Amino acid sequence: MTVFNSLMRLSLRNVKIFVRDRANVFFSLLAPLIVLALYVLFIGRMQADGIKQAAEGLGFFADAEIQAFSDSWMLSGVMATTCITVPLCACGVMIQDKNRGVTADFLASPVPAWLPSAAYFISVVAAGVVICGIVLGVCFIWLAITGGWMLSAGDVFACVGVMLLSVLSSSTLLVFVVSFMNSEGAFTGMNVIIGTVTGFLIGAYIPVSSFPEAVRYVTLFVPGSYSAALFRSCFMDGALQAIGEDASLEFAEGLSSQFAVRLDFFGTQLSSAAAAGILAGTAALFGACCFVAAVLRMKNNKI
Repeated sequence: MTVFNSLMRLSLRNVKIFVRDRANVFFSLLAPLIVLALYVLFIGRMQADGIKQAAEGLGFFADAEIQAFSDSWMLSGVMATTCITVPLCACGVMIQDKNRGVTADFLASPVPAWLPSAAYFISVVAAGVVICGIVLGVCFIWLAITGGWMLSAGDVFACVGVMLLSVLSSSTLLVFVVSFMNSEGAFTGMNVIIGTVTGFLIGAYIPVSSFPEAVRYVTLFVPGSYSAALFRSCFMDGALQAIGEDASLEFAEGLSSQFAVRLDFFGTQLSSAAAAGILAGTAALFGACCFVAAVLRMKNNKI
């Protein structure tokens, strides 16, 4: 068996362990489900009603565009949180193997010392891409069913690209952090904290523009904020364009600013290309950190 085959088989084994744990998969989707539930029960109506009142003052009564804008904002938050929580829960296989002595078996097996670490990383990315891809498909179906579909073919492909980049960025960061953990209790605690705080910091519940200035600066150091900004750009540009044509460009620009469609980077409106560059830089940085950490563990005979 070649090294490549061993790597793929071990990666597939890790993915299967994650997917078969239905409770773990559910909790990886809990934060996005909370975003969706809050929107459907409370936030959605409040947001849509507020925008409609402002639009009616300008003589704009097209409820479909406003509802599409509001739904797209919510789905952007769902996708951004999913791209963080799913890879995080997939990292749990690393902790399970450490506590069950599987890592010791890897050390005694005739495989390269780097292979298990690489397999963990590949499996986290693979699990994230598969599940986040399914969630993205559900988001598209939601927009189509509710009549809020205002995405072009380019927007759809852009959403897929942002999903892939977001999963890769969060996976490199999370694999690096989790690789230093040994306790399932510590991992569970971190999982709960990240799952709870992430939605707030990336503006999934409340637009970032509503935060105090100090908190807005903190969000700029959270990679998920750039993922959320990119998803908003992909999901919401069509609705914003329709609102600008039917109401006014000033009104559409005001909505874009209020709902943080373009992230405010220390007073500068961050372009989509810049946000994507930051995510790619995050992936490269922590990918290098994962590599260095794996090399050091190999020298110490630790996986």
